[in-house]
Amino acid sequence: MKASVLLIMRATVIASACLVIGLGSNLIRARHIPWLYALDTEITLSGQRIPYVTIEEAEKFINDPLAVFIDTREEKDYMLGHVSGALLLSPEEKENRFPGIEPLITPDTKLILYCYGPECDMAEKVSAFLINFGYTNIAIMKEGYAAWEKKGLAIEKSKRSKS
Repeated sequence: MKASVLLIMRATVIASACLVIGLGSNLIRARHIPWLYALDTEITLSGQRIPYVTIEEAEKFINDPLAVFIDTREEKDYMLGHVSGALLLSPEEKENRFPGIEPLITPDTKLILYCYGPECDMAEKVSAFLINFGYTNIAIMKEGYAAWEKKGLAIEKSKRSKS
């Protein structure tokens, strides 16, 4: 009994020492790990700062004729449902699809890109591509399509795939 209590005390001392060392080193690091997780508010791509917008902020542009939503997901998912009026420009097909989209947007057009959700980087990849063509009025709806649909906002479904 005495041996097990001594073992537990030693383990507690070792665990406490590790905790103090870990927390202390985190505090003195230049780029410490945050105590609470928070989504970034922007990202820098090709030297351009791109803000992340919430679904509520993006929704304000749904009827704006000077704004265009761009779905960066795979075509099969776009066909199943997308933000009403959104254009498809996935990272894999961007070079092939961009010539068809380019006449529909100007460098001044507000472009709101989205993909699957916070863990998806497809919107960032397409944003970097668009920046290289001079588009700078870009925002990314980081919550993604699933959150948009879950909130019951305007969506469309395509009848058939383009070949």
